[in-house]
Amino acid sequence: MAQGFVIDSVKYGPDTVYITPDQTAAFPGGKQKMVDYIDLKFDVMAEGFNDMNGAKGGSVEVSFVVEANGRVKYVYVEKSATPAYDEEMTRALVTMPKWEPAVVNGKKVRSLQKLRYNLNFGQQ
Repeated sequence: MAQGFVIDSVKYGPDTVYITPDQTAAFPGGKQKMVDYIDLKFDVMAEGFNDMNGAKGGSVEVSFVVEANGRVKYVYVEKSATPAYDEEMTRALVTMPKWEPAVVNGKKVRSLQKLRYNLNFGQQ
């Protein structure tokens, strides 16, 4: 049974967002496919942004909502690497394919996800 939920309309919109649903949201193909998707998005942009303003690496920590329809919304940067990385991470997340949404009592619901992504440009 789902135990936790958060209501922070500034960060996550006006409706309930579950933290510990009965079944968590999942990216199609699993976590590694999600990382591969983000890697692809950052690879494409790395050259275009001239190595992201000179930064060679770091990490970005974000939280975001997977909506009941599977779309990612309300990306919030918890820990920033650089403004360019943060912007690119937000863009990559909101353009993701639909997720399989979380479930509570057999119903698809909004859920909170957290992600730490390590950036290593120029080392690939």
